[in-house]
Amino acid sequence: MISKTSPARERIINAAFTLFGRYGFRRTSMEDIASEAGLSRAALYLQFRNKEDIFRDLAGGLHEEALLQAEAALDNAQPLAERLRASVEAKTLRMMEIAYASPHGSELMDEKNRLCGDVATDSERRFQEMLTRAFSRADEAREIDLAMAGLSAPEAADVFSRAVQGLKGPEVTTDAYRTRLASLVKVFVAGLGG
Repeated sequence: MISKTSPARERIINAAFTLFGRYGFRRTSMEDIASEAGLSRAALYLQFRNKEDIFRDLAGGLHEEALLQAEAALDNAQPLAERLRASVEAKTLRMMEIAYASPHGSELMDEKNRLCGDVATDSERRFQEMLTRAFSRADEAREIDLAMAGLSAPEAADVFSRAVQGLKGPEVTTDAYRTRLASLVKVFVAGLGG
């Protein structure tokens, strides 16, 4: 995980990540996290007030990492369809894999929504801005023709994001998601004149 925090905070976040995946959020205690991180409870409480704060910090870090990777994918020299596919995978696959890898995935997603809804909303807003810039640049480079499609760059970003959201579901594996995403991107870019 990408981090600019102190070594103690980083150990705490890594320990929490392991324990939340193994036992779920509710069954993991601050004492468990301190022990896993090799710290005293007092040292843990110097860094975080409670496990909700740890969870928010962890979720914020995961979202930041995903956005950095998504932006890098959008900024490379590949064709637009490849850039879009790679950026969406960068933003979404890690979270899906975390949820699927843990027997407590649905609990962790519920806690993410309860404790970090604002973090997820901000992440989605920032990703929309990245997509808008990508569609604008692709239109300027004549990879697509937004005017022909009757869309502005923000509208294309919004429609694309909403379509991507429809690919997810509790029964969808990451492999199926990637296959569906690749198909969606091809159709979407073709519909924009690409």
